[in-house]
Amino acid sequence: MKYRVQLVDAQSPLAAKIADSYGFWHNPLFMSSVAKLHKVDAYQVQVYKGEELIAILPVYERRKFGLKALITPTASYYQGISFDFEDNINPARKVLDTVAVTSDIAKFLSTRYRRINLKLSPENYDVRGFSWRGYSAKPLYTFWQYLGKDLCLMADERKKLRMARNEGMYLEEKFDVESFIRLERDLETRKSFNKGVSYPALADFYVELHKQGLLRQFNVYYKNEIVSANIILSDGGKLAYTIILATQKDAMKKGAATLHSVEISQHLPLKTKILDFCGANIREVARFKAALGLELRVYYHIKL
Repeated sequence: MKYRVQLVDAQSPLAAKIADSYGFWHNPLFMSSVAKLHKVDAYQVQVYKGEELIAILPVYERRKFGLKALITPTASYYQGISFDFEDNINPARKVLDTVAVTSDIAKFLSTRYRRINLKLSPENYDVRGFSWRGYSAKPLYTFWQYLGKDLCLMADERKKLRMARNEGMYLEEKFDVESFIRLERDLETRKSFNKGVSYPALADFYVELHKQGLLRQFNVYYKNEIVSANIILSDGGKLAYTIILATQKDAMKKGAATLHSVEISQHLPLKTKILDFCGANIREVARFKAALGLELRVYYHIKL
């Protein structure tokens, strides 16, 4: 069957009429917040089979000198395709439909944009529909933790965990955007990293997502001070995302980051089955996450 593909404004009523089974990154409230932060336009690419909506891809459009391009804003770690196939679909049919839908999306976008950048999610491991349409597909990596499954920490991380607990460090949920921004700024200064947006704008972004129930903050305390903080993005579904972990340099030596990463899963909703640690592409970060016993997953940067 031929599919119908259309581009829908993320703030339109049509964009809000979506199934609960779709992923976090297409959420219209989240997308609007990202668009505001990065000063871009947010859209959903919607795919219909007859009158049934079966797939959504979130995209962000930037216009410059009259040209339109799709970008990957740093505030949206993924822009994955979410599918809504029937529960009893034949596995072979699912594979064929997935590549057909992906191919139609690739064709649809290439007729509208001269430059396209997308970071698909790990669930989108079949990128042949893009490759066959002339897109490049660069593999990137992240780590997943399957909640309820014990982590197998390496010896160094077990030692750091004991050290943190012996120092009296503990994890607690509290939204304290000022503390988080302070730690994030210090981290990005050490790493010479810049998101391309101001810290006051980032603070407003975090506050807005927290009010919408899409963001939670968890902190490690040491001597009544927040020495490590992270942001969890979640709508209460199967997947949650820890997008940033910012830890004081001295506290990291005492095991704060290890304690934070090991204990965070104990505070997530029962419906959440997987915690995505969002990244394994920087050597020292990848080494730390691997030493926690997390499971490596691949995702793709799609470019035209």
